[in-house]
Amino acid sequence: MIEHSYTRVTLSLDIIRKIADGEFAGYHELGIVKHKIDLHDLITIEESPKMILECNNPLVPCDSGNICWKAVDIIKNHFGIGKNVRIYLEKNIPVMGGLAGGSANAATTLQILNKLWNLGLSSSRLMIFGRKLGMDVPFYFSGHTAFDTEATGHIEKIDHNQSFTFLLAIPDFGVSTRDAYQQIDYSSIGNHISETSSLIQALRENNRNAIFPLIHNDFEISVFSKYPRLAEIKANLLNEGCLAAIMSGSGSTIIGFARDLSHAKSVQSKIDCKTIIVSSLK
Repeated sequence: MIEHSYTRVTLSLDIIRKIADGEFAGYHELGIVKHKIDLHDLITIEESPKMILECNNPLVPCDSGNICWKAVDIIKNHFGIGKNVRIYLEKNIPVMGGLAGGSANAATTLQILNKLWNLGLSSSRLMIFGRKLGMDVPFYFSGHTAFDTEATGHIEKIDHNQSFTFLLAIPDFGVSTRDAYQQIDYSSIGNHISETSSLIQALRENNRNAIFPLIHNDFEISVFSKYPRLAEIKANLLNEGCLAAIMSGSGSTIIGFARDLSHAKSVQSKIDCKTIIVSSLK
């Protein structure tokens, strides 16, 4: 079975608090508006005498440490399935770019196994399995746009009819998620929570002009301090007329909201790093 594994971008991200107790002590409660785009990997899965995982990107681990391999193990162990599979990942989504490609791949792997082994799992059940794999995985079963708190498990679908053209600016270095969290300045986070609420309302009301001023990401405060090149790329995107610009997730991809495809191509020619033009997933 072959499936497209679509990923997402960040429209807003608030770091709300570090969780002090309970099952997810040490994790962070976030408030993120996530939006699927048409950038995707391709995942092929077939039954095999032994577990095999192959990938065209050498940065991706091809052993039991891979999140897709873990997805297979979770399903096999839960349902007592003795079969194995061969997985081939054709990667197009940048690695360590804040675009959650690994989480997207894990969700797609769960979806394929659900079909391959006739498990009959609903989206809500797939979310439960996804949550065991990573905080970002459940989003991929919740629609094209959603508000997600990740560690505290609240996901709220956002219905709207807005579509965007994005220019993804991808520097020649990644940002470790662990490093991004370790660099958080807790005195400067959580100041834009009301803007996220306003962004959700603007999306639901399809108030396009109200959306762009509300786009923000708390991780930019600490990550830009360590990687000033990212702040430079964001400034360049805005200087070239992007309606907004934001770092996706914990970096390193910077997203420019272009006026249209022609504008995206114009900006692309002026940004001095790798770029990809993508759109909202239809």
